[in-house]
Amino acid sequence: MEDERSAGGPSPARRVPRSWWKAAAAAGILIVIAVAVPALHWQYEESTRVRCQSNMRRLGTALLLYAQDHDGRLPPPQFRTATGEWRHWLDSISYLISPDEISVCPVNGAKGAVQPLLGFPFPHSYALNERFYDVFSAGPFPTENLELPAQTVMLAESGGFHGQAPGKGAGFWSMNVYTDTARWPAAYPSPHAGKMNIAAADGHVVSLKIAHYRPEGHDSFYGRLGGSIFNWNGGHPNGDTSGPPRE
Repeated sequence: MEDERSAGGPSPARRVPRSWWKAAAAAGILIVIAVAVPALHWQYEESTRVRCQSNMRRLGTALLLYAQDHDGRLPPPQFRTATGEWRHWLDSISYLISPDEISVCPVNGAKGAVQPLLGFPFPHSYALNERFYDVFSAGPFPTENLELPAQTVMLAESGGFHGQAPGKGAGFWSMNVYTDTARWPAAYPSPHAGKMNIAAADGHVVSLKIAHYRPEGHDSFYGRLGGSIFNWNGGHPNGDTSGPPRE
């Protein structure tokens, strides 16, 4: 029988080199990784943001319950006992909730951190607005006297992670008190994809982009924290909303 190859018949199928299959498989894996990794990262960012918001919501509820028990007043950010030991606002609400379980943001931990000004341990991720105590008058400010609680920060993020705020590497400490992002920017990071979670004085929690990490054009006492949230009373001194809020 005449050889088909010599007679000009059909040639046998060409065998694809094994190296080609390996390269194709590797390319397919890289494509899958390129698609999956951003999706997984987004899911992680979203889940940690939601967990942090849940922490703040529960802490905010405990603070408002504390205020109900104390003539509408929140606890001091810190206080000294008769023995000279420092205590902070989380200690004050411990009879209502177990703070250690919910006082650390999943991506903004502060294990082993200390309060930088007074030096006491504060391994927590959240700071209480200083304006509620010893600012407008001696002692606590009555929450019912706040005209715009939904636009006033009660809790802001703090903690040992400063990677997404100015002052990276400033030190491993955490603030128990919120002053202002422009006055001490490294103390108040934006760890959730460039946003910070806050709890407002009416108890609601929101994730927002900080408006001022620099002092230029910013009122550090009343001014905007971000979005519709301000350091105090919606940016309006004495509740006067006839004019624009202070930035």
